[in-house]
Amino acid sequence: MRYVVLCLSCVLIGLPAWAQESEVERYIGMVNAGQTEDVRKEISALEEKYPNNPGVLYIQALVAKEGAEAARVYQSIVDNFPKSKYADAALFRVYQFYYALGLYRTAELKMNQLKRDYPNSRYLKPDAKETAGLPEELEGPPAKPLRDSSRTEAGAIVAPVPAKLAGPASVTPTSFALQVGAYSTQVNAEKQRKFFADLGYSVELITKVRDTKTLFVVLLGSFATADEAKAQAAEIKKRYKTNSMVVTR
Repeated sequence: MRYVVLCLSCVLIGLPAWAQESEVERYIGMVNAGQTEDVRKEISALEEKYPNNPGVLYIQALVAKEGAEAARVYQSIVDNFPKSKYADAALFRVYQFYYALGLYRTAELKMNQLKRDYPNSRYLKPDAKETAGLPEELEGPPAKPLRDSSRTEAGAIVAPVPAKLAGPASVTPTSFALQVGAYSTQVNAEKQRKFFADLGYSVELITKVRDTKTLFVVLLGSFATADEAKAQAAEIKKRYKTNSMVVTR
């Protein structure tokens, strides 16, 4: 009798987790079926219902319109939930993001991490599509100055630098920059570039092409170390409420 009660208790305890996972999978299925807008309308309620859930975070990243924000959420899954069923997929999306921008050194570093930490991942199979699952847009609104500069800092996505990497770009990176925008339209990218240029920052607009998709990337500054770049990223976030990523040149 005690055995039966114990079994029933285990089943009852597992039901909420099963229901939660089932709901998460349903929303992921809706995204894959092209119902992105419908999922966007439900994401806030889903986050409130299942806070700090890697599956919900994965959905949040899937429906994100801004590529840098999606990459940040994907990276948080890898960092905070490395054992979850979504970790390898999230890491693959981070790889895609950097590869789409032409940051091949950083992209290969992420791919090496995927091979090391998730050797059985389906995303390592030859038929895995490198361009699947990218955010719809890789852009965000141009920066705006804030009167109140006392806001808390937000961490930037920092790409570690490998000692040596093979691939499309094999030159050892010698400097870092801040990516303050990646836009699908040149007009918005130019607005962002001009905003920081008018403030006296060293900033440039470069073009990246991947699978016929053109991105206009705004890079700010040139830093000898990642720590210097991170300090500048924190200052920009504080003053202008603009998220940025530390990238290698």
